[in-house]
Amino acid sequence: MQPWDVFSMSDPVIRLETPVRAGSRRAAGMPRSAIREIMALAAGRPEVIHLEVGEPDFSTPAHIVDGAFEAARSGWTKYSSNAGLPSLRKLVAERSSRAWRQAVAPEHVVITTGAIGALYSALMSVVDAGDEVLIPDPGWPNYEAIAHLAGATPVRFSQTPERRFLPDPAEIARLITPRTKAILINTPGNPSGAVFPAALMREIVALAARTGVYLVSDEIYEDLVFEGEHVSAGSFGLTDRVFVISGFSKTYAMTGWRLGWLICPPALAATAAGLQEPVTSCASTIAQKAGEAALAGDQQCVQDFRDIFRRRRDIVVDVFGNTPLLPIVPEGAFYALIDIGAAGKGSLEFAKAFLAARQTAVVPGITFGPACDRYVRVAFTIADDQLREGLGRLRSYIDA
Repeated sequence: MQPWDVFSMSDPVIRLETPVRAGSRRAAGMPRSAIREIMALAAGRPEVIHLEVGEPDFSTPAHIVDGAFEAARSGWTKYSSNAGLPSLRKLVAERSSRAWRQAVAPEHVVITTGAIGALYSALMSVVDAGDEVLIPDPGWPNYEAIAHLAGATPVRFSQTPERRFLPDPAEIARLITPRTKAILINTPGNPSGAVFPAALMREIVALAARTGVYLVSDEIYEDLVFEGEHVSAGSFGLTDRVFVISGFSKTYAMTGWRLGWLICPPALAATAAGLQEPVTSCASTIAQKAGEAALAGDQQCVQDFRDIFRRRRDIVVDVFGNTPLLPIVPEGAFYALIDIGAAGKGSLEFAKAFLAARQTAVVPGITFGPACDRYVRVAFTIADDQLREGLGRLRSYIDA
């Protein structure tokens, strides 16, 4: 007889004197992204046009894939240090030094598991429970989620169509309190495609210097600028207060490789590197060698990808640009916001109804912040003919 044989289905339920503990309240309370919700709904439907997916539709360039295979065959299959391979950190530092016209030391570079790993490490390096983090509205939903998991309070600053979805430094200054630890900005912007001009970036960096607040600048779309140029927060020399985040996913079509980087204030580089240990230990070493192939190899693919996204951006303008439905023409990234206010529905209700009616997936604006509920985001990351068809369905649905 086994111990469990003494019980039967008819026996009374045994009540434990110690109550079962609930899971983490902080994890349960983490804001959820509606992007994943729409992706899940769309995945179960055949013939859907996907305007919701925020990643390049290209394959990773062959020379980068070849670099990964060669590295694997050569034995680059072990852990790296928490901060990443010295050879890759050196390449990132050299790249940033050229772009910023400022010296960047490899010791201040941390290679991370995707740009999201860089965001997480940057905020965790400076934020304690009870602090405040200023985040954009609209802004990528993971900004709020990371602040929440850190026990901090996210405080939103507005980015309105009247200001071309760019922040107002005066408003940010008003929101800073003794509890404010960091300001998080994003250029080129998700979901709007707005690009910070140099004067605006200079003013925000000066604000961080004046107040002593850390500036965390998410620049993952830095190589996808269609007019003008990208100006990094790192260009202005405030090295002791600025974190700059970027990576390989958007520039080199490497989203699945999960490889990003964080350029840190010198005093916090070791802290940020140490934060890799309990979360991911280190980025994939094979992916890091692929990153080396990307940075050291032919950069024509970067120009080619940018040209394709510019052409697709122009398709968005062709479909919506003669209407009030396109609040701004995207200057970078691969997203556009479309105004659905005339439809008389919240953005999540609209996105679900539109998917059901027209077999086309868009992202509800509410996931980017309360001020964005009158918009949906479209990603121009699919073939031109499919893009034009999906945008046409969206315009006709709004008009109807």
